[in-house]
Amino acid sequence: MENSNASSYDGIDIDKGLDVLRKSVFWILFIFFITNLTAYLFIRWTKPLYESSSELKLDVETNASELGLTTLGENQNLNIISGEIELIRSKLFFNKVIENFDLDISYYTIGNVLDDEKYKTSPFVVEYDLKNNSVLDKKIFVDLIDEKSYRINFNNNQGEGEVYQFGQPVMTEDVEFVVFATEYLDPKAFSQHYFILNSDEALIRYLENNLTVVPLNLNANTIRITLSDYNALKARDLVNAIDSIYLSYSQEEKNRENIQKINWLNNELKNIENQLEGFEDYFENFTIENRTNNLDADLERTIKFINEIDSQRYEITKMTANATAILKSLENNMLDVIAEINPVQFPKFISESIESLIKLSAERDKLKLSYTESTFALTSIEEEINNIKSNLINQIKSLISKYDADLKDLQNQKARLQKNFVELPGKSTEYNKNQRYFELYEEFYLSLMQSKAEYQIAQAGTTTQFKILSSATLGKTPISPDKLIIHGIGLVAGLVFSFFFVGIRYLLHNKISTIHELEKLSNAPILGHVPEEKEKLENTALVVDKKPKSAVSESLRSIRTNIDFMVPKTPQKVISVTSTVGGEGKTFVAVNLGAIIALSKKKVIVLDLDMRKPRVHMSFGNENPNQGISTILINKHTYSECITKSRIEGLDYISAGPTPPNPSELLLNGEFDTLLMKLKTEYDVVILDTPPVGLVTDGILAMKKADLAMYIVRANYSQTAFMKTLNRLISVNQFKNIAVVLNALPLLRSGNYGYGYGYYEDQSDKPQSLIKKLIKK
Repeated sequence: MENSNASSYDGIDIDKGLDVLRKSVFWILFIFFITNLTAYLFIRWTKPLYESSSELKLDVETNASELGLTTLGENQNLNIISGEIELIRSKLFFNKVIENFDLDISYYTIGNVLDDEKYKTSPFVVEYDLKNNSVLDKKIFVDLIDEKSYRINFNNNQGEGEVYQFGQPVMTEDVEFVVFATEYLDPKAFSQHYFILNSDEALIRYLENNLTVVPLNLNANTIRITLSDYNALKARDLVNAIDSIYLSYSQEEKNRENIQKINWLNNELKNIENQLEGFEDYFENFTIENRTNNLDADLERTIKFINEIDSQRYEITKMTANATAILKSLENNMLDVIAEINPVQFPKFISESIESLIKLSAERDKLKLSYTESTFALTSIEEEINNIKSNLINQIKSLISKYDADLKDLQNQKARLQKNFVELPGKSTEYNKNQRYFELYEEFYLSLMQSKAEYQIAQAGTTTQFKILSSATLGKTPISPDKLIIHGIGLVAGLVFSFFFVGIRYLLHNKISTIHELEKLSNAPILGHVPEEKEKLENTALVVDKKPKSAVSESLRSIRTNIDFMVPKTPQKVISVTSTVGGEGKTFVAVNLGAIIALSKKKVIVLDLDMRKPRVHMSFGNENPNQGISTILINKHTYSECITKSRIEGLDYISAGPTPPNPSELLLNGEFDTLLMKLKTEYDVVILDTPPVGLVTDGILAMKKADLAMYIVRANYSQTAFMKTLNRLISVNQFKNIAVVLNALPLLRSGNYGYGYGYYEDQSDKPQSLIKKLIKK
């Protein structure tokens, strides 16, 4: 029996893998062809994408650093740069770009596969008046006919549409436009074009998808603005425009901030002016109404006036009492009482009258001492006294009336002063409150005026702090597709797909392909293997006599030797040859093995027991006769009548004969045992070509009669599940004399087991594959 030296590595059958790889060479080449063809077509039919970029520096000022304060927490530069990046990528800024850069119309030339945008090189330009937005973002096709005319259509139907002259208005329901020829119109190369009226939404999406803004150096506060487009010139111009618009927009935003602050200050100043005017009117009315603007001093004066009025009332009351006393004295002729009253407190004319009355009264009293009452002198003085007295009474009454009026007037004055005295604290509180508000508004007004002046100065001197370090570059080489990378991807993809393809084929490969794999699956010993024939045989054939030094002949000789080792003590041997299913080469092995044994000067006979599908006669190039095993077992013919000689001396065979309805029953009767006994007396080796045991039971019946049961497995044909049938024969049917032969093993694999073409070869002298060398290392 042969000892296998098949290689494996960590559970991977290298021989099986190499066999799968050998069979997958065409598919691997096809995969490489497809992946590289895909890479080529991708490069060929992909529009080159160009990139333009610029660098900006943002001079960031922080009040905290100017005040000597350190910034804690987040990086303020990062926050500011992030804010500027978000501003540049905002829709608000994109709208500014759209307003200031001419992106309304895009012009294209239609190519065989790809369309080319004619930025600033279009053979025509369009001026339009939009009526309906439904025409936006749609292709309007222009077929140039000659230098003066063109055809226009909206459905890309070449050769259709109305013909217009350049400069002639085109009127539709959705848009009115005029097409003008440009200097790029080539009379010799007229092609089909189209233009697109871009909507703001489409342009914003274009900028969002193609514009990138990234920080370069946070410490230096620099950013990079990059835009990619299929037109290098358009990308450069658009980046330059974005830089300019961004700088002007930043300055405008700063001025807008100052303008908004100034407008707010103007509104606030106007409101404060109205408030101050209201307070001024209040103070003016208050001063007019109260004849003062110092209520504290008025309060003191009021108290003083009240006290003075009280003093005046006291004096008037006192004078009224004295005048009343004088009046009573005059009315009662009590001049002595009058003399006791000081006349100075009365008016001069009354005091003089009182003095005259007192003086005359004294003279009268003095005359009474000398004269009688009827004396003229005395009567004249008396008459004069009476006149003065009468006048004085009238005067005093008038004076008392005056004193009463004055006293009443003082009383009214006191009442008014007392009323004002009660109202003055409230008016003072309100006045002082308004005074404080007035001063507060006045101070706030002055502060706002100062702030307004500062913002106006800042507005006049505002300049942008951002600088363009590097203007936009014109992309000369496209950033994509990268030919080297794409071709590399094609090669790597070919390797990867090939690896997975071979790996999947390896995992899905359920056919036995190597001796090593057969050893793992089978519980029976390996008798040997038969290499694959270079020439494909249409039918089973006898070949060893024609190619005695071929690999097939050498392998069968090795099997013949191994049979002697397995059945050493039996002079006449019965060998059965079977398989799991048809097509595994059992008849080929049986016939050629018989020929090899016969060539060793032994008599061999081959019995075709596969009466359902006989093939032994085909190996010898004969027809299936009407007599054979089936007729022998029913005693219709003798075995000697059915034996057929072959072209090899010592090798005979008996065909299956006509197909019987009950092959299994024929093998069970005693005639089959008798046939074997008779043949063993005439032949050294009897080979039984039995039916496949995986399909019918005839083979098992024949195998029980054999000294050695050979089980044929065909490489790359027999499935691994077939070994369950073999193992079941060993475990269930208790076959101890069964051995396996691997048939049709590819020559690449057969050489690994010590067989060459004609003779045994030293394995160490053979060149080894690079894969095996690497594995052994």
